[in-house]
Amino acid sequence: MQNSDTLAMMDSWEARLKNAAVVLGKTLEEVEVILATLGVAEEATRLEMLSDEEVTPFGDLRRAFCEEADVKIAQLRMAIKYLRGPKNAEKATQLDTETILLKQNYGYKTRLSDIDPVELIIHYNPSKVGSKITNILKSRFGEQPVIAFYPSSKEVAVAETMDYLADLQQGYPEQETIEVDGSLVRLYPVGVIPDQTVDEDPLFEGVPLRRGRSTINRVNWGAVKQNARQFCRLVVEAEEVNPNNKLEVRALIKLAENGIDALKEVYADVDLEYRERTQNDTLPKLRMKISEIKSGKVNNPFGVSNRNY
Repeated sequence: MQNSDTLAMMDSWEARLKNAAVVLGKTLEEVEVILATLGVAEEATRLEMLSDEEVTPFGDLRRAFCEEADVKIAQLRMAIKYLRGPKNAEKATQLDTETILLKQNYGYKTRLSDIDPVELIIHYNPSKVGSKITNILKSRFGEQPVIAFYPSSKEVAVAETMDYLADLQQGYPEQETIEVDGSLVRLYPVGVIPDQTVDEDPLFEGVPLRRGRSTINRVNWGAVKQNARQFCRLVVEAEEVNPNNKLEVRALIKLAENGIDALKEVYADVDLEYRERTQNDTLPKLRMKISEIKSGKVNNPFGVSNRNY
Protein backbone atom coordinates (compact mmCIF):
# COMPACT_ATOMS: atom_id res chain seq x y z
CA MET A 1 0.00 0.00 0.00
CA GLN A 2 1.37 3.39 -0.93
CA ASN A 3 1.64 6.04 1.77
CA SER A 4 -0.11 9.41 1.69
CA ASP A 5 3.02 11.28 0.56
CA THR A 6 3.36 9.04 -2.51
CA LEU A 7 -0.32 9.42 -3.38
CA ALA A 8 -0.06 13.18 -3.03
CA MET A 9 2.83 13.24 -5.50
CA MET A 10 0.83 11.15 -7.98
CA ASP A 11 -2.12 13.58 -7.78
CA SER A 12 -0.33 16.92 -7.52
CA TRP A 13 -1.31 20.19 -9.19
CA GLU A 14 1.81 20.01 -11.36
CA ALA A 15 1.13 16.40 -12.42
CA ARG A 16 -2.45 17.18 -13.47
CA LEU A 17 -1.54 20.30 -15.44
CA LYS A 18 1.52 18.75 -17.06
CA ASN A 19 -0.50 15.83 -18.47
CA ALA A 20 -3.44 18.04 -19.48
CA ALA A 21 -1.12 20.55 -21.16
CA VAL A 22 0.20 17.89 -23.56
CA VAL A 23 -3.33 17.10 -24.73
CA LEU A 24 -4.42 20.74 -24.90
CA GLY A 25 -1.38 21.84 -26.87
CA LYS A 26 -0.53 24.43 -24.24
CA THR A 27 2.30 24.95 -21.79
CA LEU A 28 1.77 24.21 -18.13
CA GLU A 29 1.95 27.94 -17.41
CA GLU A 30 -0.70 28.73 -20.06
CA VAL A 31 -3.09 26.17 -18.57
CA GLU A 32 -2.50 27.65 -15.14
CA VAL A 33 -3.35 31.15 -16.40
CA ILE A 34 -6.56 29.93 -18.07
CA LEU A 35 -7.69 28.17 -14.89
CA ALA A 36 -6.95 31.33 -12.93
CA THR A 37 -9.58 33.16 -15.01
CA LEU A 38 -12.11 30.75 -13.47
CA GLY A 39 -10.85 31.43 -9.97
CA VAL A 40 -8.99 28.12 -9.75
CA ALA A 41 -5.74 29.52 -8.45
CA GLU A 42 -5.59 29.53 -4.66
CA GLU A 43 -3.03 26.89 -3.71
CA ALA A 44 -4.99 25.71 -0.69
CA THR A 45 -8.19 24.99 -2.63
CA ARG A 46 -7.31 24.70 -6.34
CA LEU A 47 -7.06 20.89 -6.46
CA GLU A 48 -10.39 20.45 -4.72
CA MET A 49 -12.03 23.09 -6.93
CA LEU A 50 -10.73 21.45 -10.10
CA SER A 51 -11.93 18.02 -8.96
CA ASP A 52 -15.47 19.15 -8.11
CA GLU A 53 -17.72 19.27 -11.19
CA GLU A 54 -20.22 21.47 -9.36
CA VAL A 55 -17.60 24.05 -8.39
CA THR A 56 -15.88 24.01 -11.81
CA PRO A 57 -18.44 22.75 -14.36
CA PHE A 58 -17.38 21.45 -17.75
CA GLY A 59 -19.26 24.33 -19.37
CA ASP A 60 -17.00 26.84 -17.65
CA LEU A 61 -13.91 24.92 -18.73
CA ARG A 62 -15.20 24.77 -22.29
CA ARG A 63 -15.73 28.53 -22.37
CA ALA A 64 -12.29 29.27 -20.92
CA PHE A 65 -10.34 26.79 -23.04
CA CYS A 66 -12.32 26.43 -26.26
CA GLU A 67 -14.05 29.77 -26.76
CA GLU A 68 -11.35 32.00 -25.31
CA ALA A 69 -8.12 30.01 -25.81
CA ASP A 70 -8.85 28.28 -29.17
CA VAL A 71 -8.61 24.72 -27.81
CA LYS A 72 -10.62 22.15 -29.75
CA ILE A 73 -13.49 20.58 -27.82
CA ALA A 74 -12.12 17.07 -28.52
CA GLN A 75 -8.83 18.05 -26.90
CA LEU A 76 -10.60 19.35 -23.83
CA ARG A 77 -12.66 16.18 -23.52
CA MET A 78 -9.45 14.13 -23.61
CA ALA A 79 -7.74 16.43 -21.11
CA ILE A 80 -10.60 16.59 -18.62
CA LYS A 81 -9.68 13.32 -16.89
CA TYR A 82 -6.23 14.72 -16.15
CA LEU A 83 -7.61 18.06 -14.95
CA ARG A 84 -10.14 16.37 -12.67
CA GLY A 85 -7.52 13.98 -11.28
CA PRO A 86 -7.74 10.22 -10.79
CA LYS A 87 -10.68 9.01 -8.74
CA ASN A 88 -8.22 6.64 -7.11
CA ALA A 89 -4.67 8.01 -7.07
CA GLU A 90 -3.25 4.48 -6.73
CA LYS A 91 -4.52 3.74 -10.25
CA ALA A 92 -3.05 6.85 -11.87
CA THR A 93 -1.16 6.16 -15.10
CA GLN A 94 1.31 8.10 -17.21
CA LEU A 95 -0.02 9.86 -20.27
CA ASP A 96 0.79 8.20 -23.59
CA THR A 97 2.23 11.31 -25.26
CA GLU A 98 2.95 9.51 -28.55
CA THR A 99 -0.72 8.59 -28.90
CA ILE A 100 -1.78 12.18 -28.22
CA LEU A 101 0.67 13.56 -30.78
CA LEU A 102 -0.53 11.12 -33.43
CA LYS A 103 -4.17 11.99 -32.78
CA GLN A 104 -3.34 15.67 -32.99
CA ASN A 105 -1.76 15.06 -36.40
CA TYR A 106 -4.38 12.71 -37.83
CA GLY A 107 -7.52 13.77 -35.99
CA TYR A 108 -8.99 12.68 -32.69
CA LYS A 109 -11.48 10.30 -34.28
CA THR A 110 -8.76 8.43 -36.19
CA ARG A 111 -7.92 4.99 -34.89
CA LEU A 112 -4.21 4.38 -34.51
CA SER A 113 -4.66 1.05 -36.28
CA ASP A 114 -5.80 2.95 -39.40
CA ILE A 115 -2.60 5.01 -39.62
CA ASP A 116 -0.03 3.90 -42.19
CA PRO A 117 2.69 1.85 -40.42
CA VAL A 118 5.30 3.92 -42.23
CA GLU A 119 4.06 6.95 -40.28
CA LEU A 120 3.89 5.07 -36.98
CA ILE A 121 7.62 4.31 -37.15
CA ILE A 122 8.35 7.99 -36.41
CA HIS A 123 6.89 7.50 -32.93
CA TYR A 124 7.99 3.89 -32.38
CA ASN A 125 10.07 3.29 -29.24
CA PRO A 126 11.38 -0.30 -29.00
CA SER A 127 12.03 0.13 -25.27
CA LYS A 128 8.33 0.78 -24.56
CA VAL A 129 7.09 -2.76 -24.12
CA GLY A 130 3.35 -3.07 -24.65
CA SER A 131 2.80 0.47 -25.96
CA LYS A 132 -0.11 0.99 -28.35
CA ILE A 133 2.19 1.79 -31.25
CA THR A 134 4.33 -1.29 -30.63
CA ASN A 135 1.23 -3.51 -30.42
CA ILE A 136 -0.20 -2.12 -33.66
CA LEU A 137 3.08 -2.62 -35.53
CA LYS A 138 3.33 -6.14 -34.13
CA SER A 139 -0.18 -6.90 -35.36
CA ARG A 140 0.89 -5.82 -38.84
CA PHE A 141 4.28 -7.51 -39.06
CA GLY A 142 4.36 -10.25 -36.42
CA GLU A 143 7.92 -11.60 -36.19
CA GLN A 144 8.93 -10.26 -39.60
CA PRO A 145 12.21 -8.27 -39.36
CA VAL A 146 11.40 -4.69 -40.47
CA ILE A 147 13.18 -2.35 -38.02
CA ALA A 148 16.69 -1.02 -38.71
CA PHE A 149 19.00 0.48 -36.08
CA TYR A 150 22.05 2.69 -36.50
CA PRO A 151 25.30 0.65 -36.58
CA SER A 152 26.45 -0.45 -33.11
CA SER A 153 23.48 1.38 -31.60
CA LYS A 154 20.04 0.76 -30.14
CA GLU A 155 18.62 3.87 -31.81
CA VAL A 156 16.05 3.22 -34.53
CA ALA A 157 17.14 4.39 -37.99
CA VAL A 158 13.76 5.99 -38.67
CA ALA A 159 14.31 7.24 -42.24
CA GLU A 160 15.85 3.99 -43.46
CA THR A 161 13.15 1.90 -41.77
CA MET A 162 10.41 4.04 -43.31
CA ASP A 163 12.03 3.70 -46.75
CA TYR A 164 12.21 -0.08 -46.34
CA LEU A 165 8.55 -0.32 -45.31
CA ALA A 166 7.57 1.89 -48.22
CA ASP A 167 9.47 -0.48 -50.54
CA LEU A 168 7.55 -3.44 -49.10
CA GLN A 169 4.30 -1.63 -49.83
CA GLN A 170 5.43 -1.25 -53.44
CA GLY A 171 5.99 -5.00 -53.67
CA TYR A 172 9.76 -5.13 -53.37
CA PRO A 173 11.11 -8.40 -51.88
CA GLU A 174 11.83 -8.74 -48.17
CA GLN A 175 15.41 -8.35 -46.96
CA GLU A 176 17.34 -9.43 -43.89
CA THR A 177 19.75 -6.48 -43.99
CA ILE A 178 19.76 -2.90 -45.32
CA GLU A 179 22.32 -0.10 -45.44
CA VAL A 180 22.37 2.58 -42.72
CA ASP A 181 25.02 5.31 -42.62
CA GLY A 182 27.11 3.42 -45.13
CA SER A 183 27.10 0.16 -43.15
CA LEU A 184 25.09 -3.01 -43.58
CA VAL A 185 22.80 -3.60 -40.58
CA ARG A 186 20.44 -6.42 -39.70
CA LEU A 187 16.67 -5.88 -39.61
CA TYR A 188 14.82 -6.79 -36.39
CA PRO A 189 11.22 -7.68 -35.55
CA VAL A 190 9.07 -5.07 -33.83
CA GLY A 191 9.79 -4.95 -30.11
CA VAL A 192 13.28 -6.39 -30.43
CA ILE A 193 16.41 -4.41 -29.58
CA PRO A 194 19.84 -5.41 -31.02
CA ASP A 195 21.91 -7.81 -28.94
CA GLN A 196 18.95 -8.92 -26.86
CA THR A 197 19.22 -12.53 -25.75
CA VAL A 198 16.54 -15.08 -24.94
CA ASP A 199 16.45 -18.53 -23.35
CA GLU A 200 17.23 -21.42 -25.67
CA ASP A 201 15.13 -24.57 -25.68
CA PRO A 202 17.12 -27.13 -23.59
CA LEU A 203 16.03 -29.98 -25.87
CA PHE A 204 16.44 -28.27 -29.26
CA GLU A 205 19.61 -26.36 -30.08
CA GLY A 206 19.09 -23.06 -31.88
CA VAL A 207 15.41 -22.81 -30.95
CA PRO A 208 14.28 -20.08 -28.50
CA LEU A 209 11.75 -20.49 -25.72
CA ARG A 210 8.71 -18.22 -25.85
CA ARG A 211 7.64 -17.03 -22.41
CA GLY A 212 9.39 -20.06 -20.95
CA ARG A 213 7.61 -22.54 -23.21
CA SER A 214 9.00 -24.63 -26.08
CA THR A 215 7.78 -23.64 -29.52
CA ILE A 216 8.25 -27.23 -30.73
CA ASN A 217 6.64 -29.48 -28.14
CA ARG A 218 4.97 -26.81 -25.90
CA VAL A 219 6.86 -28.03 -22.82
CA ASN A 220 6.86 -25.40 -20.07
CA TRP A 221 10.34 -24.87 -18.60
CA GLY A 222 9.26 -22.18 -16.16
CA ALA A 223 9.67 -24.38 -13.09
CA VAL A 224 13.06 -25.78 -14.15
CA LYS A 225 16.23 -24.08 -12.88
CA GLN A 226 19.11 -23.21 -15.19
CA ASN A 227 21.47 -25.96 -14.00
CA ALA A 228 18.77 -28.58 -14.50
CA ARG A 229 18.08 -27.23 -17.99
CA GLN A 230 21.78 -27.55 -18.81
CA PHE A 231 21.77 -31.10 -17.50
CA CYS A 232 18.78 -31.90 -19.75
CA ARG A 233 20.69 -30.64 -22.77
CA LEU A 234 23.52 -33.07 -21.94
CA VAL A 235 20.97 -35.87 -21.56
CA VAL A 236 19.75 -35.22 -25.10
CA GLU A 237 23.29 -34.92 -26.46
CA ALA A 238 24.09 -38.31 -24.89
CA GLU A 239 20.99 -39.71 -26.64
CA GLU A 240 19.57 -40.87 -23.31
CA VAL A 241 16.26 -39.23 -24.25
CA ASN A 242 14.62 -38.72 -27.63
CA PRO A 243 13.38 -35.10 -27.64
CA ASN A 244 10.65 -36.06 -30.10
CA ASN A 245 9.25 -38.77 -27.81
CA LYS A 246 6.52 -37.18 -25.69
CA LEU A 247 6.58 -39.83 -22.97
CA GLU A 248 10.35 -39.66 -22.55
CA VAL A 249 10.31 -35.86 -22.51
CA ARG A 250 7.50 -35.78 -19.96
CA ALA A 251 9.46 -38.04 -17.61
CA LEU A 252 12.60 -35.92 -18.07
CA ILE A 253 10.77 -32.67 -17.28
CA LYS A 254 9.20 -34.16 -14.19
CA LEU A 255 12.65 -35.08 -12.91
CA ALA A 256 14.07 -31.68 -13.87
CA GLU A 257 11.36 -29.84 -11.94
CA ASN A 258 12.57 -31.67 -8.81
CA GLY A 259 16.07 -30.29 -9.32
CA ILE A 260 19.42 -31.42 -10.63
CA ASP A 261 19.93 -33.99 -7.85
CA ALA A 262 16.89 -35.91 -9.09
CA LEU A 263 18.40 -35.96 -12.59
CA LYS A 264 21.78 -37.16 -11.32
CA GLU A 265 20.21 -40.20 -9.65
CA VAL A 266 18.82 -41.40 -12.99
CA TYR A 267 21.57 -40.33 -15.39
CA ALA A 268 24.87 -41.24 -13.70
CA ASP A 269 26.97 -41.09 -16.89
CA VAL A 270 25.59 -37.68 -17.77
CA ASP A 271 26.31 -36.52 -14.22
CA LEU A 272 30.00 -37.29 -14.73
CA GLU A 273 30.07 -35.26 -17.94
CA TYR A 274 28.13 -32.47 -16.24
CA ARG A 275 30.70 -32.21 -13.43
CA GLU A 276 33.63 -32.29 -15.85
CA ARG A 277 32.12 -29.60 -18.09
CA THR A 278 31.28 -27.50 -15.06
CA GLN A 279 34.95 -27.53 -14.08
CA ASN A 280 35.99 -26.68 -17.64
CA ASP A 281 33.30 -24.02 -17.98
CA THR A 282 32.01 -25.66 -21.15
CA LEU A 283 28.38 -26.23 -20.18
CA PRO A 284 25.84 -25.05 -22.76
CA LYS A 285 24.82 -21.46 -21.97
CA LEU A 286 21.28 -21.97 -23.24
CA ARG A 287 21.10 -18.30 -24.24
CA MET A 288 20.90 -17.02 -27.79
CA LYS A 289 20.78 -13.68 -29.55
CA ILE A 290 17.53 -12.56 -31.12
CA SER A 291 19.43 -12.01 -34.36
CA GLU A 292 20.24 -15.73 -34.48
CA ILE A 293 16.58 -16.69 -34.58
CA LYS A 294 15.25 -17.61 -38.00
CA SER A 295 11.77 -16.09 -37.94
CA GLY A 296 8.98 -17.17 -40.25
CA LYS A 297 7.94 -14.91 -43.10
CA VAL A 298 4.73 -12.89 -42.93
CA ASN A 299 3.04 -12.70 -46.29
CA ASN A 300 2.25 -9.16 -47.44
CA PRO A 301 1.25 -7.46 -44.16
CA PHE A 302 0.06 -4.45 -46.18
CA GLY A 303 -2.34 -6.53 -48.21
CA VAL A 304 -4.78 -7.03 -45.34
CA SER A 305 -7.38 -4.41 -44.53
CA ASN A 306 -6.58 -2.31 -41.48
CA ARG A 307 -9.98 -3.06 -40.07
CA ASN A 308 -8.95 -6.67 -39.49
CA TYR A 309 -6.47 -5.62 -36.81
